[in-house]
Amino acid sequence: MSYEEEVHQGTKAISKKGEFFLKMKFCEMMNKVLLLWLLECCLVAGVLGLGVNWGTRATHPLPAETVVKMLKDNGFNKVKLFEADHRALRALGNSGIQVMVGIPNELLEPLAASVQAAINWVSQNVSTFVTSYATDIR
Repeated sequence: MSYEEEVHQGTKAISKKGEFFLKMKFCEMMNKVLLLWLLECCLVAGVLGLGVNWGTRATHPLPAETVVKMLKDNGFNKVKLFEADHRALRALGNSGIQVMVGIPNELLEPLAASVQAAINWVSQNVSTFVTSYATDIR
């Protein structure tokens, strides 16, 4: 291969690397533009709340009061609990945070099979906290 051919091959390789780099930069820029556009849409549409999921099954859970303080300090006004954790539900009482309580998968079948079981679950895991702790469960 002649010197000119080697230079031409090298130029093509550099050109391909440059093209790849430009495509990557373009993708990064488009991701930022899309994110900004989504944020603008949310602001223009008037977001009614910011929520978070809270799972309480952990090896080293934080105290529920600490988590509620962190949620409030960071502007969250809605939370979904994956299960009816009584410590979390008590801590969320009078917090101004709206709560949605999930039913764990292992309870779906028994609650669906018995109206009385469902009534008992709601009484123990929803009604008690709404009436006794003013937890805003929706």
